[in-house]
Order: sequence, then structure tokens, then C-alpha cells
Amino acid sequence: MEFQTLIRYTFLACSIGMLAACSSANTGTGTTDTPTSTTISGSIFASDVNGATVTAKKAADGSTVGGPVMSNADGSYSMDILDSDLASNLVFESSGGSFIDEETQTGTTAGALSAYVSGGSLASGDSVHVTPGTTIIADLVSKHGMTPTQAQTAFFNAFAYNPDSSIDPVDPTDPASMNADDASKHIGWRAAVFSRLTSNLGLTADKQFDLFTAMARDLSDGDLDGMDASGSVDIGTTGSQVPATILDDYIASTGSFDTAEAANLVVTYTPAMMNVHGKNLFTLTVTDTGGTPLDSLTDLQVMPMMYMADRMHATPMGGVTNLGNGDYQVTIYYLMPSRMMDGTTMGTWNLKVMTGMKSVHFYPNIDMAMMSNTVRVQLKGVADTIIDMDGLEVPRTYNLFRDDLVSVGASTYDFDIFIAPMETMTSFPALVDGDTLASGMGGTPYDVNNIIVEASANGGGWKTGTTNDDGVWSFNALNLNSGANEIRVRLTVSGEIKTTNGLIADPDVNDFATFTVTLP
Repeated sequence: MEFQTLIRYTFLACSIGMLAACSSANTGTGTTDTPTSTTISGSIFASDVNGATVTAKKAADGSTVGGPVMSNADGSYSMDILDSDLASNLVFESSGGSFIDEETQTGTTAGALSAYVSGGSLASGDSVHVTPGTTIIADLVSKHGMTPTQAQTAFFNAFAYNPDSSIDPVDPTDPASMNADDASKHIGWRAAVFSRLTSNLGLTADKQFDLFTAMARDLSDGDLDGMDASGSVDIGTTGSQVPATILDDYIASTGSFDTAEAANLVVTYTPAMMNVHGKNLFTLTVTDTGGTPLDSLTDLQVMPMMYMADRMHATPMGGVTNLGNGDYQVTIYYLMPSRMMDGTTMGTWNLKVMTGMKSVHFYPNIDMAMMSNTVRVQLKGVADTIIDMDGLEVPRTYNLFRDDLVSVGASTYDFDIFIAPMETMTSFPALVDGDTLASGMGGTPYDVNNIIVEASANGGGWKTGTTNDDGVWSFNALNLNSGANEIRVRLTVSGEIKTTNGLIADPDVNDFATFTVTLP
């Protein structure tokens, strides 16, 4: 027994020594440790692309570092990539497969899609979702020499959104996607827009992939106008070229989505005749899927949000009025248009319409109003301040919108304005006596009392407005002339005169804002 025990302990000691020796050998020069890898998942979406071949390649030399793998029926895929390769700029590429085209609702063969990912930006649990938008950006970087920042800027200026590859898109035409988050619905809807644009250009659904390539080439000079630095741009081998009106065609395609459905709820959006920023009246028609009007909804909400390149913000709401027979009139006071007169892209307006737990989205193109008539002016608090997103104390902004102008006699007009102060970037309530305003990111709340709103037409005497405590202030019988007129508006809240620059009021210099009104 003692001999057997000695043998057993001797073997154990030798084994421990061998393990220690091996461990020591692996930590020195010539280590044989197995390289570690990270699993990256994602999807191929045009809508869901089934059976696509997916690879990840180094952007610098095209060498494959992940895959090939095949996408699943829902477009999803997963692949392992060495951690050392994740430090490199990568391009995720897909080819082949099939999908149900949103516009034609037919099975369609998919073409090439891609997404560019900067080195060092991926870690365990991250996803790369490949979409039409990421494909155009990847082409701008990989084929046309733009930096990722330049490509993203050029893309946003043309298409008014950021195709974030970390967002999992869903098909907005699929009822199963109705519970997805807003960002996923938006990116999925953008793919549907490209599908409709393809159809509107007279191309078959499978040619949209050629269109993505052509649009990237078109945009390589910074402008989406049917031309690159060398001239007209062919759309693959279709025999067609990108039209000079391509940007207008794209905008028209986005605006043509006017009906949305969610779980036995169908909502149709009818825009204002002049769909401009400032006061905007439009109609929502709400039915069930059988066409029966839902005319007694008491909880219908509309939540507008502007998505810009680097931020998002809300805009003042005027309310929802039930017109009967399933029609609801909505008043929104848009702070800005989708694009400026010179074509500069401001962003995308997202109208989220909710009733109960069901929601749908519309993304209207809001035009710039005529410059000859002021739609909005601003006044600012003096001691009335808020804490902004950067933690700075700044004057509170009061937005004054032109609401209505009605002729009531020869050269005599009733003039209404709507006033909405800023609480935060996502809150612009109507100015109502007795309310308390939040003051940004942690500022002291501001009690509203003794509101006085005055107006003066063309240098005449000041008239005091009246209100129904809904944020709208009315001025009766202002004398206005044909041609350009100036209506000055002065605002006092809680004893403080609001000014144009947030400085102490100086009569006839900064204690009023001016609306220009042009009459026949």
C-alpha cells in the first residue's frame, strides 16, 4: 500500500510539473495560444433576404475574415470574426438570395448589398444590418474614395436620414412587425421607399440593386442629380440612366406613403393643400381593416419628431379635432421644413399616430413656406432661463406662429398667433396662464401668470390680444394695406417682457418680434 501510494503521488507531482512547464512555455516567445474570436450577427434586408451568401472582408485588401454564411428566412445571419481582424475597417457583403419586394409583393432575386464598418467599432453582442442605405454609403467609401464621414454627410444631404447598421430593420408592410421599435420601422420603411422609387422609374424590382450602385456613383460628386464627375450615370445594364430629377423622384416616393396599418387599424394621412412649415392642418382618416370608420376615438395622439443628422426634436402641437365619420383634423406647428429653398436637407419629420397600444408612422415632406409671409418668430426670456443639453443656462425660447389672418372689412383684418415656449428639445407646450414650465435639463420650474400679448400694425398703436387659454391669441380689426405689412408682437409673462435677444427690454429695439404679412 505504501509503495502504491508513493507511485500515485509521484505521478501526480510529475503531471503538475508538466502542466506548469507547458503553461510557462505558452507565455513566452513562440506562444501557441488559440486566437480568440467574436460572434457578429445581423440581417440582410431589402426586405428580409433569405439564402444570401454573407461575408465580411477587410476594406483595405478584400481578404475574407468572416463567412461565407447563409442568411436565414428572416434575413438573419451570424458569423465568427477574429478579434484581431475586428480592428480593421470591414465591409460586410451579401449576394444572391430572395425576398418579397415591398412594392410589388412578389418574390424577387436579390443582388449585392453591403455595409462599411470602421475598425474597432464592433464588440461582442454587436450587430451589422445590411440595407439599401448602408450599401450606398459602403460604395461611396469603397468605390469612390470618400471617408466614412464624407459618405454619411453626402448620404444625409440627399436622403435625409442616417442608415445606422446597428438598427435591425423590419418590413413595415408585415403585420408581424407592428410591435417593433420606431427606429426599426423607419429603416424598414426606407427600404420600401427605394422599392417604390425603383418601380416609379419603370424598373423591375430586381434592378433596385443596380440602382443603389448607380445612385452611389451619382452621389460621388456630392450631388444627387443624375451626373457624376464624368457625366450621365447608367443604371447597370438596364439601358436606363439615373434621371436628373432623381432627388425629386426620391422625395415624391417618400411622400406617396399615405396609408399605414397596425392590428385592425388603418390610418390614411391626407396632407395640407400647402404642406409647409409653420401652422399645418391635415386630416387622418381612421378605420378598421374592414373599412368601418372609427369615429369615436378619444385617445388618438399624434407625436411629431424631427430627426436631424446629429439630434432630434419635437415641435408644438395644436390639437386633434374629431370631424366625424372617422376623420380627425390635426394641427401641428412645424418649427422647420424638411428642406430649405436651396435644397439643404434639414432632416425627416416622423408623425407617430397612436390609439390604445397601436401605432403607425408617416414621414411627410414639409416644404418651406413663402418668404414673403413670416410663419414663425421668436422671443426669449431674460431672467427666464433653461438648462440646455450641454448643461448651459440659456434664455428660454418662445415660439410665436402665425395662426390665422381673416379679412373682416376694407383693409381690416383679424390676426391670430399661437405661442409655444420651449421646455426641452422634445416639449413645446402651448402658453397658458397658470401653467408651470419645466426649465430644460434640471433648471428651476417657471410659473406662468399674467400673460399679456400685444400687437401693433405698421407702427400703429398697441392692441391687447385675447385668448381661450389654448395658446392662441387673437387681435381684432388690425389695419393692413395691400403689399407688405409689418405686425409687431410684444409678449409679457409673469411680469417680464420677452425680448429678441434675451437682454433687458429696450423699447422699440428688442422688446417685440415682427411678422411680415403680404396682401394682394
